[in-house]
Amino acid sequence: MLVHFWLLCGLSAVVTPQDVTQEAQTFLAEFNARAEDISYENSLASWDYNTNITEETARKMSEAGTKWAAFYEEASRNASRFSLADIQDAATRLQIQSLQDRGSSVLVFLMGYLTSNLQLNSVMNSMSTIYSTGIVCKATEPFDCLVLEPGLDDIMANSIDYHERLWAWEGWRADIGRMMRPLYEEYVELKNEAARLNNYSDYGDYWRANYETDYPEEYKYSRDQLVQDVEKTFEQIKPLYQQLHAYVRHRLEQVYGSELINPTGCLPAHLLGDMWGRFWTNLYNLTVPYPDKPNIDVTSAMVQKNWDALKIFKTAEAFFVSIGLYNMTAGFWTNSMLTEPTDNRKVVCHPTAWDMGKNDYRIKMCTKVTMDDFLTAHHEMGHIEYDMAYSVQPFLLRDGANEGFHEAVGEIMSLSAATPQHLKSLDLLEPTFQEDEETEINFLLKQALTIVGTMPFTYMLEKWRWMVFNGEITKQEWTKRWWEMKREIVGVVEPVPHDETYCDPAALFHVANDYSFIRYYTRTIYQFQFQEALCKAANHTGPLHKCDITNSTAAGGNLRQLLELGKSKPWTQALESATGEKYMNATPLLHYFEPLFNWLQKNNSGRSIGWNTDWTPYSDNAIKVRISLKAALGDNAYVWDANELFLFKSSIAYAMRKYFAEEKKQNVDFQVTDIHVGEETQRVSFYFTVSMPGNVSDIVPRADVESAIRMSRGRISEAFRLDDNTLEFEGIVPTLATPYEPPVTIWLIVFGVVMSLIVIGVIVLIITARERANEAGANCEVNPYDEDGRSNKGFELSEETQTSF
Repeated sequence: MLVHFWLLCGLSAVVTPQDVTQEAQTFLAEFNARAEDISYENSLASWDYNTNITEETARKMSEAGTKWAAFYEEASRNASRFSLADIQDAATRLQIQSLQDRGSSVLVFLMGYLTSNLQLNSVMNSMSTIYSTGIVCKATEPFDCLVLEPGLDDIMANSIDYHERLWAWEGWRADIGRMMRPLYEEYVELKNEAARLNNYSDYGDYWRANYETDYPEEYKYSRDQLVQDVEKTFEQIKPLYQQLHAYVRHRLEQVYGSELINPTGCLPAHLLGDMWGRFWTNLYNLTVPYPDKPNIDVTSAMVQKNWDALKIFKTAEAFFVSIGLYNMTAGFWTNSMLTEPTDNRKVVCHPTAWDMGKNDYRIKMCTKVTMDDFLTAHHEMGHIEYDMAYSVQPFLLRDGANEGFHEAVGEIMSLSAATPQHLKSLDLLEPTFQEDEETEINFLLKQALTIVGTMPFTYMLEKWRWMVFNGEITKQEWTKRWWEMKREIVGVVEPVPHDETYCDPAALFHVANDYSFIRYYTRTIYQFQFQEALCKAANHTGPLHKCDITNSTAAGGNLRQLLELGKSKPWTQALESATGEKYMNATPLLHYFEPLFNWLQKNNSGRSIGWNTDWTPYSDNAIKVRISLKAALGDNAYVWDANELFLFKSSIAYAMRKYFAEEKKQNVDFQVTDIHVGEETQRVSFYFTVSMPGNVSDIVPRADVESAIRMSRGRISEAFRLDDNTLEFEGIVPTLATPYEPPVTIWLIVFGVVMSLIVIGVIVLIITARERANEAGANCEVNPYDEDGRSNKGFELSEETQTSF
């Protein structure tokens, strides 16, 4: 047992706040001692898996994770026995409050939830493995395959071949994203279940609680305030982003042509510098404003001067030491994985910093000799510096003031490391390099591609997840809403249609590995607030974007004070102590990029600012389908689901094969994977395109697809028990084929028999009435007006009288 029996019994007899505080401190002392060991075991098992992905290391990681969760759940339940109101010491109160949040471990020992916890671990391990080991193979050469890193990432970073990029982009999502879909659906359900057991409304609400502070009063901050501040700062940044978007669109149009880049539309998602369009850094060579100026991307200089991964990280360490922060430990250099292993191990290449515990710090990164990785090394080492600084805090307070703070610290260092002044000091720019207005714009554009370009991406992704977790977006429209929001908020469009079998968000590391993502938005706001304050401490004069705090121990001392606090103070208080402000403010960011914003406004004169969300790269060849099941089949209508969509794709593939064989005299093996469906609605409508087998870039012209549909339209409709009016291909005139007639039900037969008997009865009554009238004719009074040619209506039998049933 974590807490001795006497302690728990004694707790019930406590009557004074002082006694409660002392008991809580005793409880925490025992927790801290055991937590150090069990957490370290868990970290080691996770490290072993991430640096050597096998079934064995996955099993051991799961076992260690379950052991930690069980320990933490028991400690959390025991911590819940303390009343926070009765704890007088602020640090003790904060630790108990933190421990009372049980996280996903709440699923472990609550009755009936053990299976759910094991299931959640299995789902998360599976997603991580799929992501880390995923490959994309060429359709015509199934053994010619590429992993994400290194392989696909190189194509997405360097290729300017529209179709090669599309092959890599679509392949990653069609294979890895689709495999993730059923797992991510389970993940959402299980994470929501855990959040609700922790008294949160959903898992997004749980994530936002990381920013919540409730003590002391003047530094309170709510989850709702986070949402409001994110939306407010996004509106502040939007004009700058729209100008950047318009400029990038114009330059990409010059590269790819107006048939692939619409001058007023969204940007195709596969052209934006990496697999996800998250960072636009690699677009710099295509968009540099003044290409004749010396290149401030120093990748080529690093290669020429024989830099390697070790030199990159040693240089980053020297920067931190120069401002009075920490050297890396000896164990850091021994235990870290700074390059991809050459022994054929499968590893998670995504860069991460690890505070293992017990003074064991590591970085895992498949470093390449590029400027981008040079800056990433500063970012990851910034995490380690933060970890080292707050190691003096109790176990539960060894964390960033909030998740965004942790991310921001590394980014502050990247701001200084990227300046031409700093690069020149490292002999990566020529000694004769001179800064002028043009080199300044080149530098700021490069910074904006990385920093400003990613902010709508980050905001939109997390907004989508929040809406998924709270049920505002149902799983029947995950993909549809993902791309609608991507178009509306980011100005980015899918290059091919995607249906609800895809899970495009989970094709990103952070989504597949259960990371809150709003941290990457808040960190960008914080980093410029911090940078502005540190530059003042360093006595920097001039524009903010020219500030380099290298060698400023005054700036480093201020930063160190902030880092050492860890989570011991509310983040609002920590931010105020460092910057003078309690809350997020985008103004320093806008100051940093102000010269670029002014330049973009002039350069974009005459161009469309903003984007038309209707245009897509496949619009000209897409066909819209509307299906009316209820109108056609009434109460016998079936549910349209993934199986029906598969049948539709199969029917179109059949039609394409038949058309090519009979009309073009070609045997073309169309498959369901060559039929691309998107923009599905629950009323059953969608768009689709057809590509040639194995080549998503080779779109079959709409005219050929229409001809194929006409040739096989009857067979297609028959497969769904519909006709041309209830399975409508927009723009294709209905055929004259006999419409499908649904089987007659029993009640219709009975109704018909009854109606027939009634009709026969009426006819008999009419005939009988006429015979009686004829017999009485001799006695009938003659019309007195007959000879005058006038009629007496009282004597006429109207032939227009109808019997209504």
